[in-house]
Amino acid sequence: MTLQTLVNVTNQLFHPLSFNTEPLSITLIAMGLIVLFLVAIGGMVYGLFKAVKAVPNLTTKQFILFLLLLAAGLVVIGILLP
Repeated sequence: MTLQTLVNVTNQLFHPLSFNTEPLSITLIAMGLIVLFLVAIGGMVYGLFKAVKAVPNLTTKQFILFLLLLAAGLVVIGILLP
């Protein structure tokens, strides 16, 4: 659902009340995006702590594989950002 569709639907629902719903729609979408961002950041932090705890116990092969996966992840992020 696009933002304009959400605005149209909420305007139709609240039209009898003479209530402008566009700021409400934008606020709800912004709050949802903020929550998603916080969950993503929390997941990354949790993953980093798990990785830091696991690295000292890795064998040489596992450590090299970990570095290769890390490098591949960085390359993919570098490709997707621009």
